[in-house]
Amino acid sequence: MRQLFFLLLVGLITACATDQSAPSPSSSSNQAPSIRILSPSNGATVSGAGTRAEVSISDDKAVTRLTRQVNGGPEQDIAIQPTQSGNIIFWIPLVSGSNTAVIRVYDAEGLSASATLNLQVGGSSSGGSGGGSFGTDYGGYTLPSGPTYYVSPSGSNANDGSRERPWATLSFAVQKLKPGDVLRVLPGSYNESVQVTASGTSSQRITIASDIRWGAKLNAQGNLFGIDVRGSYVDIVGFEVTNATNSGIISWAPYNRFLFNHVYGIRAQCDSNGGAGVNMSSPDSSDGVMLGNLVHDIGDLSAGFCTRIHGIYQGAPRGLVQNNITYRARGFGITSWHAATAVTISNNLSFANLYGGISVGSGDNTRGNRAENFLVANNIVVGNPRGISEEGNTGVNRFVNNLVWNNTTNWRLQTSTQQGSLSLDPGFVNFQPDGSGNYTLQSSSPAIDKGITERAPAIDFQAKPRLQGSAPDLGPFEVR
Repeated sequence: MRQLFFLLLVGLITACATDQSAPSPSSSSNQAPSIRILSPSNGATVSGAGTRAEVSISDDKAVTRLTRQVNGGPEQDIAIQPTQSGNIIFWIPLVSGSNTAVIRVYDAEGLSASATLNLQVGGSSSGGSGGGSFGTDYGGYTLPSGPTYYVSPSGSNANDGSRERPWATLSFAVQKLKPGDVLRVLPGSYNESVQVTASGTSSQRITIASDIRWGAKLNAQGNLFGIDVRGSYVDIVGFEVTNATNSGIISWAPYNRFLFNHVYGIRAQCDSNGGAGVNMSSPDSSDGVMLGNLVHDIGDLSAGFCTRIHGIYQGAPRGLVQNNITYRARGFGITSWHAATAVTISNNLSFANLYGGISVGSGDNTRGNRAENFLVANNIVVGNPRGISEEGNTGVNRFVNNLVWNNTTNWRLQTSTQQGSLSLDPGFVNFQPDGSGNYTLQSSSPAIDKGITERAPAIDFQAKPRLQGSAPDLGPFEVR
């Protein structure tokens, strides 16, 4: 019996010693994230200044960063929220010819993976809800670097507004802004109407921007306005805005700038209020800038023309209206009225509007202004009942080096004359009146190098340098 007990004791001691010497179980080793390109296909040929891309990403813990590197340039972050897996849609800017894009994914442990996409730019494109071949990258335009806050559809208004803990709605976020602040709105859908009452200063503007051009999609859900700016020195940058019943983006105060937005499907009524896609019609909205916007399908087109509903509406002194593309508005593509005077309208494209392409005029104002000292230059106006016209109370204005073609009446001026303009087919890559074409210029276009440099914008619609040849090209796109 003692021998059996001794044997059992020795066995127990041996087992304990074995357990103590064995390594303790450990968590699985960290794994690198994975990335797979879903679209476009490798080796594809695309048109325009870039393409939409979609990737599938995953990690055993969380993917925390996604970047793109195009043609050996700098590695640029693509805005994402940490996720274990998901599909991400973003934009890749491209140049003419062959392009190589490297898409990289990183996890919290610093591990990474990459996928390479080879693309060729050439040919024409067909459009979608935003129209045809319109580059949707900010190009050479850089968002300011002041104190920065974030909004995301997956955020919460109980958060602190950081990239890691973004707010959920623009309406909440804009109440927190102070001069010099930047609000970056991450891609996704936002079903709200936003009123901005804060003001910046001349040296510390407030910037409210879609993190990716047209990536933040604002559905006004039948409210009067999509984005309603009551403060001054405010920049509204890169939003997609739709489904308002008066105006997509509107300013009531001076020194505001509306840049690179896409506004469409505005259900303005043909009544005393009217409406517009991008609207600075208030006489108080002086010294404003409307640049690089795509504006179309404004008002109920099936009801015929209406002279109170326009694509872009300038109603105050000293505005800049440049590099915009506007089509299918019930009234004018671009118009001025009320107290507008000394306005610059240049390098725009206005086509297929129901009443006219570009009008210069004033009336119904209490400021005593008349529409004079305008500079209307370097525009392309095609396929409207009226091309470029003066309306209402006008003085002497300058209409210089515009291309006005295939309108029912190309010119209808009252108190001014035009100089140096063309009446020729502009030579688009693929003109389509419904917005599904490619409106960049062919290399043989008569509009190349035919503009004037006076007050010309420094960049084009795609935020690329404006002057590529001996003179600016006409219209919103500069030929590369």
